[in-house]
Amino acid sequence: NRLTYAKLTGGTLAVRAPLSYLPQTGGEVLEEKVTQLRLYSGAKYQAAEAVSAGQVCALLGLTQTYPGQGLGAEPPAPPPLLEPVVTYRLVLPPDCPAQVLLPKLRQLEEEDPMLRFVWDSRWKQIQVRLMGQVQLEVLKRVIAQRFDLEVDFGPGRVLYRETIADTVEGIGHFEPLRHYAEAHVLLEPGEPGSGLTFATSCSEDVLARNWQRLILTHFAEKEHLGVLIGVPITDMKLTLLTGRAHEKHTEGGDFRQATYRAIRQGLMEAKKKGDCRLLEPWYGFRLEVPQD
Repeated sequence: NRLTYAKLTGGTLAVRAPLSYLPQTGGEVLEEKVTQLRLYSGAKYQAAEAVSAGQVCALLGLTQTYPGQGLGAEPPAPPPLLEPVVTYRLVLPPDCPAQVLLPKLRQLEEEDPMLRFVWDSRWKQIQVRLMGQVQLEVLKRVIAQRFDLEVDFGPGRVLYRETIADTVEGIGHFEPLRHYAEAHVLLEPGEPGSGLTFATSCSEDVLARNWQRLILTHFAEKEHLGVLIGVPITDMKLTLLTGRAHEKHTEGGDFRQATYRAIRQGLMEAKKKGDCRLLEPWYGFRLEVPQD
């Protein structure tokens, strides 16, 4: 059973009460019923018919909750302040295929927002992104306890990022037989730590709203890799300037290809001008100690 631990900050919650929420992956709002309420004391619990404000309980019946999520009138908690900065290759026993273990590891990922597993399609291996050695040792022990599996890790690599120093325009064109799409994207440098932001300045008279929404979705649906050393880009604003579609031959997947190509072509143009920048992670610390 999936247990969702929550603290009620207001009102009451009863068994069979419906809860509406948006999954972390986006999409449509889910409405699910709480099938059971549990009040835990250590490993033991007692079932409750209802809980009130101030109580901490475990909810059953919700299938796509995640840590920090706000349910009901409660807003979501802010994302973690720290991001993982080191990636390790997960070394599996010969009799354990990565495709079998990865769905199980997703359970651990859902429980800990600081943990992230990535499937590297180029090398056909699982990468885990962590803060460092201590978290690595804890994860190794948790996998052994939960899944009865002894795993190891390869050497750690720093997670670099790429950005640009000046504005550039990228154009993506996709036109195989009976397919057509074109996208013009403006890439602008953002403030350090701002991540990626997306916008459109394209008129709906030029490109229909549904195609524009699709392009904005393609902006955000994956990590776009830079052209210096092939690591994800950050601290940039991507703006759709204009685009073209064909009445008969344009399909949704055509704009995916055109969008990806426009971003990459813009990055290549920035590289030619010497405006690509490699970023390495750093943290600032404040340490307070007694006067003596």
